[in-house]
Amino acid sequence: MAAQGQYPARTNTPQRVSIEFKFFVDAGNQPILAGWTSNTVNVSGNPLNLGVTSVAWVSQGLFRLTLRDRFPLHVKTTAQLNVNAAGQQRFAQPGPVANVGTSSAITVDILVVDNAGAVQNPAAANANNFISGEIVFCDTTSC
Repeated sequence: MAAQGQYPARTNTPQRVSIEFKFFVDAGNQPILAGWTSNTVNVSGNPLNLGVTSVAWVSQGLFRLTLRDRFPLHVKTTAQLNVNAAGQQRFAQPGPVANVGTSSAITVDILVVDNAGAVQNPAAANANNFISGEIVFCDTTSC
């Protein structure tokens, strides 16, 4: 595993690896990772997204993060939707995590859902509209 600058934390998960992410959403358009000029160019070295190679809008309310490194075990994913205006009634919900423990790139889906559980696009572009969260892995098979 490549070093990502993690700091020691008190945890009960051996060899815990935490990947924090933040990306700006714009309704049904492609999102942009914080600190990046496009989906593939990290100009600022923003530490929030060092473990993420890309984020894509897949379909209505579905975003997919592709991670840089491979890990044997997934522990948890958290996500929250931050919006500029009150009354949006939409929430970020972690979805499927694919390719854990394989040689393929790990992908993590984030869904935006409304109060009825229907998948919806987030609000249109605004500097305060973003999804952020954390993906935690165990970098050993003995978890």
